[in-house]
Amino acid sequence: MPANNVPARPWRTLQTGAMALSLVVLAGCETMPKGMPSLPFLTPAVPVSPTAALPPPAARAWPDAAQDVLNQRARGFGLVNAPDLQRYLNSVYARIKTQAGVADWPGGVHILASDALQAYATGAGNIYISMPWLTSAQSEDELAALLSHEFGHVYLHYHELEGAVQSADTVTGFLAMGVAVARKTAQATGWNDVDSLVTAYTLGRGLVTTVYGRSQESAADNFGLNISLKLGYSYEHGMKAFLERQASWEEDNEQREKGKNEQMLKTIKLQAMDNAVKQNPKAGNNAASQSFAQSSGEFSGNLGAALQQMAFDINKVSAKVRSDHPPTEERIDALGVAVAPFPDIQVSKEPVSRPLQKALQDRRTAAILANYALAFKVINAPKEPKSLELARKSATGPTATHAVPLFALYTVLNEQPALAGRQKSDPGQVLEANFLSEPDRAWKTYQERSKRLQDGRQTAAAKKVMDQGMGYFQNAEEAWPDAIRFYGEAQGWDEAKRMAQNCGKNFRRVSARCTQAATSPSEQETVDRKTKEKSDQIAKKLFKTP
Repeated sequence: MPANNVPARPWRTLQTGAMALSLVVLAGCETMPKGMPSLPFLTPAVPVSPTAALPPPAARAWPDAAQDVLNQRARGFGLVNAPDLQRYLNSVYARIKTQAGVADWPGGVHILASDALQAYATGAGNIYISMPWLTSAQSEDELAALLSHEFGHVYLHYHELEGAVQSADTVTGFLAMGVAVARKTAQATGWNDVDSLVTAYTLGRGLVTTVYGRSQESAADNFGLNISLKLGYSYEHGMKAFLERQASWEEDNEQREKGKNEQMLKTIKLQAMDNAVKQNPKAGNNAASQSFAQSSGEFSGNLGAALQQMAFDINKVSAKVRSDHPPTEERIDALGVAVAPFPDIQVSKEPVSRPLQKALQDRRTAAILANYALAFKVINAPKEPKSLELARKSATGPTATHAVPLFALYTVLNEQPALAGRQKSDPGQVLEANFLSEPDRAWKTYQERSKRLQDGRQTAAAKKVMDQGMGYFQNAEEAWPDAIRFYGEAQGWDEAKRMAQNCGKNFRRVSARCTQAATSPSEQETVDRKTKEKSDQIAKKLFKTP
């Protein structure tokens, strides 16, 4: 068979393998929920009727709310410091707590510095919502529904599952459940005991949180409906509108992810072909050698693309199987069933729009929202002709020290160095304005600034920035993996491993990431080599080669 025809069969085999693997995992999942009730910490999530009295809240020990906020500020771009808007959000949250009979509970509403549609609650009683929820909501009814839903997770005590998953005494239960799935997968065949145990634990943990998570999500929907209706808000403009907006965003996001994957496939193929030619410098002008190199690169590129597509397909399937949230369309239908016996609830009523619009039109709040919109636009397209102008505008007024606008400016100066002017030699200087304002500090600016300096071999200056960052974020678990990696490169891997041990003792949720961050380049090479050997074993089985 000619070399340029060699790639014809393998990806069909890989795609078939991907489909078979997905079906096998699904087949295993069907049997797993039967063992759920045997786990002692799982209790069924019972939906609350739209008009019923709420169940009494369970007693609990509250985590520190301020510490919880610090943890969130160390994730992504952190939080948005918008005092006036937060006061409005917390006034709605206070009414929700009062209606639930727990006005004295701790926690508040905080705004995520993200352009994605995000919202979640924590065990400390805090609710975190992203900016698009605020700028797209059409009424206070919708916003109150969102906050009531998230508060439902707090009130119904569902966050306790998070702690239970981390507890060592539950590992045996997860392994027993996961082994049943691992044994059914093609991946388990030929793997050693460690491989199977890791697979078993991961699958078991995912499956147990999935079933429990889905039931609690539906119960939180019903809780949110109950509270929002009792506060006088509309079902149509409240809970229904909130879920419909989420469903629409999810559909758009799926298309965006598909586009990113297609672009990645093209990049993989092009890079593989380019590398094949570079790795065969002796080809010269020899047409036969060049043809062989090109064919080899094409084969490698198609193989890499097929594996990437397989991973994308499996992740897409498993995300639906293991998602903590049932499909949003199902949630909308379920609420429709819940309100069916109550005709009065379904009667359309005017939405409460004025308070939300007044809050958004506040002068300082409007400036913050507008500047963030500009900043995210720049971050997503930093090479556009007007990006520098927009970035500079975003980093003015009330957002002059905010992480997102400053990062937008920093990104443009990196992508278009000719526009940098005096800052041409060190664009990272613009990030330091964020260090000067305590309410606006974000871990990402410290991380990026220190990394940039370290890459430029300015180790002393880089260490100074990282020391300052850790001085402020040392109690934020999310900061530790990044810091460990930095200190390993700057001060040696023994120091990194010492830090990783401390991280494991104090921050169990990121313990594995801290250990990984303390892995030296030579150790990582060994891991990569073993991973490649394992990949080769799987590839041989897929291709039926010796």
